Order: sequence, then structure tokens, then C-alpha cells
Amino acid sequence: MTYTATRVRAAPGTPGTGMLGAAVASAGIAVAGWVSFGRDIFGIGGDLTLVYSATLGVMFAALFVVAGLAIRSATLRGFPTRAITHAMLISSGVCAFLLGLTLPDNTPIGLQTIISGPNEPALGIAIGIANPLGVIGITTGIIALVLAVRDSRGRITLVEEWHDAPAA
Repeated sequence: MTYTATRVRAAPGTPGTGMLGAAVASAGIAVAGWVSFGRDIFGIGGDLTLVYSATLGVMFAALFVVAGLAIRSATLRGFPTRAITHAMLISSGVCAFLLGLTLPDNTPIGLQTIISGPNEPALGIAIGIANPLGVIGITTGIIALVLAVRDSRGRITLVEEWHDAPAA
């Protein structure tokens, strides 16, 4: 018996408009703005705003915009985007929103967050929650980006065949 395995790329379906990719990119810019400057809306913006915008804001914006472009590319080519890609994007966005609520900023009266203000022990708890939220948000954003790029190239399936060997 002989065994053969062939990789077959999926045939593209009907091309879409690409609006979902544009929505993902727009949401990414909004999330990056929230993480960077959300504390200013509540009047507790401080010295760390520039640091957050140069690091976390740029990272979230880049991840979501590139993932949005990949999703747009997949849609325009007629390839479907998997549900896990959307789930990772949503979880990254939710973590980034919560991160914006718990990020501390240095104000004239000390460290403050949107959710706790300057009050202890809530301030310490919010700061303790902020780090895991940032790590999970960036990680799920990276996973979503990888999945979106894979989706934009089309699915590859493995076709396996077994054949009887010719009689000798």
C-alpha cells in the first residue's frame, strides 16, 4: 500500500466588501486612544500619559490595524475569517478597555486610576489587575493578528489517499 498526502488550498468564495476589516482597524485606533488618553476624559491625566501612548497605544493600534487589513484582504479575496479570529480580537479589545480603566497615572495628589481614584486599597488592586490585563490584551492581539494573516491566505487542507500497491 502506498500513502500520499497533498496540501490543497481552499478555493475562494464570493468576495466581500472589506468593511469588517475597516471596522476592526477603526476599533483598534479607538482602543489605543482609550488606553493612551482615557484618563484625561476623567481629569486624572498625568505624567504617564505620554509613556502609555508611546508604548501601549502604539502596540494596540498596530496590532488592530494590521489585523484589520488582513481581515479586509481575506474578505476581498473571498476567504472566510474564522470565529476564533474574531473571538481573539474581541477579547483583546475587552482587555484593553479594562486596562484603560485600571492604568494608574501620576497626578499632583499621587497615583490614580479611573476605577479607584487615589483611594487605597482599591488603587493597589487596580494596579495589580492592570499588568495581567495588558499582557493578556497584547497576547490575544498577537494571536488574532496571526490568525487573521492565516485567514487572508486561505485555508489549506490535507488530502490523504491510500492506494494498493501493484502486484509484483
